[in-house]
This record gives sequence, C-alpha cells and structure tokens, in this order.
Amino acid sequence: MSDQYTAASGTSPSLTEKLTTLREFLNTQKSVMLVTVSEDGSLHARTMAISEITKDWKFRFVYDNESHKDAEVKNDSHVNLNADGMTQNKGWVSIAGKATRSTDRELVKHLYTPTLKAWFADKGDGVRDGSPNDPRLTVLEVKVDEIRHFHQVKTTLGTITDVVASTITGSTATPGEVRTITGEEIASAWSKGELKEP
Repeated sequence: MSDQYTAASGTSPSLTEKLTTLREFLNTQKSVMLVTVSEDGSLHARTMAISEITKDWKFRFVYDNESHKDAEVKNDSHVNLNADGMTQNKGWVSIAGKATRSTDRELVKHLYTPTLKAWFADKGDGVRDGSPNDPRLTVLEVKVDEIRHFHQVKTTLGTITDVVASTITGSTATPGEVRTITGEEIASAWSKGELKEP
C-alpha cells in the first residue's frame, strides 16, 4: 500500500537507471545521516561521511569504536541512512539496512584518508594516534534492505509551478519520482553479473 504522493509520482525505470541516478545524487552530498537504535529503543542520528559504496551497493563508513554507535549497532543491527537535497532541488534518499562492523586493518587502510585523523585525537599512548593502525578505527558496513529515492525531475521553477497548479486543481504535485529498490533486487542482479552502472 502506498500513499497518494508515492502512487502519483512512482515510476518503474530499470534497476541500472535507478542506481545510476542514486549514485549521482549521493555524489552531490558531503554526508548522510546514520540512524541507530539504542538499547531502550530510542533513535539516534548523526552525520557520517560515506567512505565507500561498493559495486554491489554496500555502504562503508570509518568510525570510532569507542562511540555510542558501536554499542548501538552491537545491540541492534537495524540502521537507516538518509540524505536531504531538497533545498538544492536535488531530491532525497532513505536507506534501510543492517549494519556489521569490521576491524580488519587492511580494509581500514583501504578506506583511510588523512582527514580522518581530525576526528581521532592522538591520545599520546603510541597506539591511539589517529593513524590507520589506531585500534579505534572500525569499518561499519551497511547492507541494503530497501532504498527509497526521490529523484528530482523538475527544475526549481518547474517544481514551484507544479505545486501551485496542484494546489489550485486539488491534484498531487509530482516534481519528481519516488523510486524503490530492494536489497533482493540488488543481490539478484549482482549474482547474475547484471549489476552494471555506466
């Protein structure tokens, strides 16, 4: 069952088109919000920079395993990633998935950038120094359950016109398309070698 907005703006482009436009959107965002579940069921969100989106669409982040998010992911692997580009007329995305954590040093080194050191203070113990070998640096990997991406189609002026016209006529404004992608779709296409983006 979908709400009237989703029904009015929903379309069925190919998986390749959906993923290509989604990656383009994510490339315009400096960060996403990562939402985790605490032990008492409350939700916590914080801004995170994406370290990598793998070819099979897993999202990877480097984070501090001494933080609250580490305990929360251990307690409940369900997470949400979201980004809002509506103020720039670029759309939005909400990604539901499950997170796993890895302390594999080779993976940490693969994702490491010098700017990460700014977020990991040197503790002066010769170990926790913000380098790729710092044991606090951990990789959070999110496997997709479902993606909902509002792909903005109309320009800012087109969106305003659409909203005004819809207000007058009583119809639903559709300045873009709500696209749903499931983890099963991604996994199936990947296993068949069909997950290709330009």
